[in-house]
Amino acid sequence: MLFVVAGGRLAQFSMDPPTGFYRDGYCRVTDEDKGNHSIASTMTPAFLKFTNNRGNNLESTGVKPDMKWCLCASRWKEAYDAFKDGKLEKEGVPQVALHATDKKALDTVDYKMLKEFRAPPDATREGGRQGVTINPEKPSEDTASHGEMSGNRPGSDQHYGKTKDNEGGRSTAGAMNEMGRRQ
Repeated sequence: MLFVVAGGRLAQFSMDPPTGFYRDGYCRVTDEDKGNHSIASTMTPAFLKFTNNRGNNLESTGVKPDMKWCLCASRWKEAYDAFKDGKLEKEGVPQVALHATDKKALDTVDYKMLKEFRAPPDATREGGRQGVTINPEKPSEDTASHGEMSGNRPGSDQHYGKTKDNEGGRSTAGAMNEMGRRQ
């Protein structure tokens, strides 16, 4: 089982676009990933410009601002260090999704550094709780059907977090998946 920096099981980060060393949506690190693509982060214009000026032109590979991307821990640390040295604005350090950042990031950065730049919970995550995950150690598992069940695919009819029912305008927390389990 793969773990995240804060403990717990590694969650899928993004399939739109498919990110991660294996382009399976996970920021998981194995022995094959010499770049340690462990940090689940959201790209900013300031970061893309900063890393391009250091010879890492992510935009040439299609990475755009606001895109979720599994970033090399050393590239994220470069931005963090430049921010701490007053050479980069805070927006130049990508926010980190701790629930999807592989614990291998801790080989390069301290947890408190990542926590300082943690991203707010996604709309698909109720109250910051991790939703349904699939096992990244079993890439043969059908991620498409699992995404449908968990409601994480675009256009899903499943809703997470607080929603209003149609009759009383009351807020309800969570949603049921197709199998009747609370998300």
